[in-house]
Amino acid sequence: MNITIKKSRDTDKRKTIWLPMEEDKLEEVCNELGVEMATEPNCYIESSIDKRFSNMLIDKNVNIDELNYLMKRFDGLSPREIEKFYAVSFAEETKTMADLINLSFNLHCYSLINNFSDFNKLGKDLYLTEKMAVATKELEELDGQSYAMGVIKNNKSAKVTPYGVLYKNSNDSIQVYIEKQFPPYGWKESMVII
Repeated sequence: MNITIKKSRDTDKRKTIWLPMEEDKLEEVCNELGVEMATEPNCYIESSIDKRFSNMLIDKNVNIDELNYLMKRFDGLSPREIEKFYAVSFAEETKTMADLINLSFNLHCYSLINNFSDFNKLGKDLYLTEKMAVATKELEELDGQSYAMGVIKNNKSAKVTPYGVLYKNSNDSIQVYIEKQFPPYGWKESMVII
């Protein structure tokens, strides 16, 4: 994703970069902008090609390493998962990069409905999101319409977002990133991970 960053809000020097990028290239960008590699917030996001992303991090100083890691996670998400990511971020009012990184690992805890045209398909999607894996026969035999109606009627966690109606399901979220080291994530293919 194209993102324009600056060292701080008050600096005129900016650079539009494509994230994610390799660490050596990221270091070159940081050197060019005078951004010190640290664990604290060290850059300011001025804009992004994706307005949803810009709105989520508007007026925020962030850590460039965390930003790059989050963009690596985005690289592995489907368009539907990215839409759900934005819906959850909006509904939960995520404030920090750590929250956003953890959210990227916990999308299975939410269901997003933005199309009510086929309740049978919708119910099966909701069921599969919550269970994460089911036998093909079980999914084929599921009355998706009844399941969807049950979720809509009985789930008190529903929140309306600009991306659709968001439901929290019974899956528990986990905190994968605690701002010390990034969770292992295979962004590029490699022979061995140590």
